[in-house]
Amino acid sequence: MSSRPDIRKVLFGLGLAASPITSKDLSEFLGLNPKDLSNVLRRLSRKGYVVRHRRMYLLTDKGLSMVRRKLYSRIHRIIHGSRKLRKLRFFKRKGEYTGIEVCSLKELVEVIRIISPDSLKYHVEKYDLQRWMREELKDEYLFFIIESKLTDIGEAYDLREYLYEVLSNRLNNLLVLEKKLLDMKERRNI
Repeated sequence: MSSRPDIRKVLFGLGLAASPITSKDLSEFLGLNPKDLSNVLRRLSRKGYVVRHRRMYLLTDKGLSMVRRKLYSRIHRIIHGSRKLRKLRFFKRKGEYTGIEVCSLKELVEVIRIISPDSLKYHVEKYDLQRWMREELKDEYLFFIIESKLTDIGEAYDLREYLYEVLSNRLNNLLVLEKKLLDMKERRNI
């Protein structure tokens, strides 16, 4: 853990979360010392880059403007995918291809309700889904919020319900943030 957190890394991490987050969760997500992070968050709050509300932190428009370009390209890739992104293909437990494949969070949310719960559980057990989220979508925050909970869910139907709830909430938060970033860009170009 570094002794001096990079301010842009903290701002980007807050932006990628796309929802209020505690300093404890942010320090775990970014791999930073909690005390050092708290000091940085206090400074950023005094300067108007972040706002604290009930132990949760969120970027202000001023903070978003610092990481706008990099954040927009990342969340756009997560939401909509890209040509370079390797698709996640779903198989039944015995390796039989289901014909379902996704290349974005938006597509994953759309198919999660129709995919067989056993197929979904199979991919979680093989760590395919988690690896795809982290390495292909490059959504480290989504990976962070689901990684520890997935192994605790035993029933395939419960797993599907949990994933649908988390993934659809994540998608909604990212869509709101994407719109906000696009609005910021338009205001700058006027």
